[in-house]
Amino acid sequence: MPSYAQEVKNELAHRFDERDCLIAEFVALIRVGAKKIDGRLEFSTSNAAVARRVIKLAKKFFPLIKPEVAAIRRTKLRKNMNYVVRFIAAGELQSFFDALDLDEFLKRTRFKIAYLRGAFLAKGTVNRPEGQYLLEIVATEAEAHFIRKQLDKLDFNGGLYRRKKEFLVWLREADAICDFLGMVGADNAVERFEIARNIKEIRLQVNRVVNMETASLNRAVDIAQGQLADIKILLAAGVAVNKRLQQAIDLRLANPTATVTELAEKIPMTQAGLQYRFKLIHQLAERLGEK
Repeated sequence: MPSYAQEVKNELAHRFDERDCLIAEFVALIRVGAKKIDGRLEFSTSNAAVARRVIKLAKKFFPLIKPEVAAIRRTKLRKNMNYVVRFIAAGELQSFFDALDLDEFLKRTRFKIAYLRGAFLAKGTVNRPEGQYLLEIVATEAEAHFIRKQLDKLDFNGGLYRRKKEFLVWLREADAICDFLGMVGADNAVERFEIARNIKEIRLQVNRVVNMETASLNRAVDIAQGQLADIKILLAAGVAVNKRLQQAIDLRLANPTATVTELAEKIPMTQAGLQYRFKLIHQLAERLGEK
């Protein structure tokens, strides 16, 4: 079963867009996901749909280049397939990148969005929404700063940190991740994210209520046990008390697990008034204890 990140990429890799936006996406795919090795560009991904996307866009914009693809099975971790797309870096492709003024090219918002989509397809990942909220894009130091700059221009408060030799741009807020996925066009992923987040928040609310009720119950039990202990001291010493305190004592002995509120409703009287009587009983028990 594919991970949530793979599902997002599968959806984005089949997205249709206008030509200039697709160029911006392709530029990001190459800049973020490809390495130059022996005069060739090598793009590596574990997602077959992304590999096909790179080949399709390369052929669309640079018909003279002939991409090669190799599928390599990994020997570590999950041992899934890794797809490597190779093509010669020289010629029209190299000329295009040499002449490209990226800041000028990405002045329009929709091009920035397409670029970020390509960056995510190349080296991005996102946790499943049922778990901890985190979206990351791995890149070189210069490229990571550039990606963060584009996020800032689109009002995303992205973070950046170094992990060994890699640099990662991240989003950690649920709203920001959901907005990012919606912005780049992963509508189905956003729907699943929202459903999972709502279920998660409901569960958290239920847990908070249960924890509060449990804590309240524990406090009530502790209070009742303390009052019973005070009464036991008075009874053992044969201390005579007035009618009001005796009423409180009889009430507690008859209802050893009830809360003070529940006891007050049985008389009836105010909770504060009954609590005061138990306070007087406690003071009597303390004095007896001191003696």
